[in-house]
Amino acid sequence: MKGKVLKINLSIFIILVKLLYTSLNAKEYSVAIFDFDVRQRNQLTVAKYIEEKLLNTKHKFKKLEHFSGANTEINSLRVLKKLDNENYDLIITITSDSMVPATHTLKNTPWLFTNINNPKFFGIRDINKPGNKKSGVTYYVPVIKQIEFFNQVLNNKLQKVGLIFDYYAKSRRAELVEFREVCLTLNIKYDIKLIKGVEDFPKVTKELLADNVDAIIVTSSGKLYNNIDKILNLTNDKKVPIFSVNKKGVPNGALSALASDYYKMVDENLIPMVLDVLQNGKNPGNMPIQYSKNPLIYINQTQANKLGLDISTGMLKSASKIY
Repeated sequence: MKGKVLKINLSIFIILVKLLYTSLNAKEYSVAIFDFDVRQRNQLTVAKYIEEKLLNTKHKFKKLEHFSGANTEINSLRVLKKLDNENYDLIITITSDSMVPATHTLKNTPWLFTNINNPKFFGIRDINKPGNKKSGVTYYVPVIKQIEFFNQVLNNKLQKVGLIFDYYAKSRRAELVEFREVCLTLNIKYDIKLIKGVEDFPKVTKELLADNVDAIIVTSSGKLYNNIDKILNLTNDKKVPIFSVNKKGVPNGALSALASDYYKMVDENLIPMVLDVLQNGKNPGNMPIQYSKNPLIYINQTQANKLGLDISTGMLKSASKIY
């Protein structure tokens, strides 16, 4: 009996020693999180959310640091070049504005991006094998899904759409082409307008309304979806709905949006990719770019009431958020 007890105790001791050895010798990772914009340290941002999620994993981090490009490409290039030479295990970039300088700068360090628009905008031809030690997550929802959804909201009565683009938006050229091609495919007429400044917004809206569009779509630019209030009185007078490709446009007056959720993307897509790179040593360049397969529906019921539009019960039940 004593021999059995000794054997059991010895086995437990060996297991404890192994666990202690593993704990003491577990690799501590170095990760840099880079955002183009300047954020408040305590502000709940995607970068902060990624940090919290990583700290809640079983892994140890020697360095888990935040960096900013201070809202300029020159600073971004300088900071990223420095980070690329400091032996980080991984660099994570936030937003499309960070993606551009990172593409030109990061050569040595594996990196993952998140919160970017269509990967094709950045010269990535193969989303299954992007190469050059990079991969990540896109919030992009294909234009055909967007317009089909907007048409569904309007009970399939969308015959002519007005498209407003920000002239200075990096995504504008590729996005404009895709919207035009999709409208042709769906046999929907379109009128395209560009704005350079917010002061142009009411002018081009009046032109679209004079052209008798059934709806106006504001595309990928904060200059547009953050300033819908500048044109809402014009569109409401004509009972013409505004749609946004970004969910932020909906509380500002857009009728609806079909969009990815940045934080959900972190949970479902980015964090698993980060852990695959760190603990399994995978090269991001060989990892498929991830995206939200089930984008969320956002509806402004208050705006629907003002326009005299009936949103179907089924769609309302499917909505992630109703304003």
